Amino acid sequence: MLGKFFRGFLDGSLSTLGIVIGAYSASSSLIIAAGIGGALANGISNVLSAFSAERADEYRQLRKIESAMVAKELKNSEAEYLIHKRTLRIGLVDGFATIIGGAVPVLPYLWLDPYEAMFVASGLVVGGIFAIGVYLGRLSKRNIVLYGTKMAMFGIVTAVVVYLIQWAIIPSSESNP
Repeated sequence: MLGKFFRGFLDGSLSTLGIVIGAYSASSSLIIAAGIGGALANGISNVLSAFSAERADEYRQLRKIESAMVAKELKNSEAEYLIHKRTLRIGLVDGFATIIGGAVPVLPYLWLDPYEAMFVASGLVVGGIFAIGVYLGRLSKRNIVLYGTKMAMFGIVTAVVVYLIQWAIIPSSESNP
């Protein structure tokens, strides 16, 4: 279940970082609204997609078991109830983790001007991703610094690419200093 949480957190934090960096030349209130809206939409999408994908996979496994049985259908069985319960929990964990991760890059915009907040948001996301990488490296008994650094690079690349796209589209005279 922790893997589902990390997946959702990474998805939410990176996608929302893209939103807030892409909109950094706007007002803080607009960036906050876009970031929160994006994080919520992404979270709801992840609840539905994780639930649907997990449920389809679980039912595929259940049908294999049914076909191996002589005369037993597992519809309305305890196994089917457990599938429903497990897939709902996975979907909710993934979706809520996405929303939590999406809140991280929005927070600096509550207190800082958009230009400064963009750098703080990027640092928070990269730091969070690095921490997840360290934890996963420790869990898999790999080099934790290397694993964390590799993970953090995804955040850095995301921030730089989105910033360059924003910079190329919006003339510098329209954006913040």
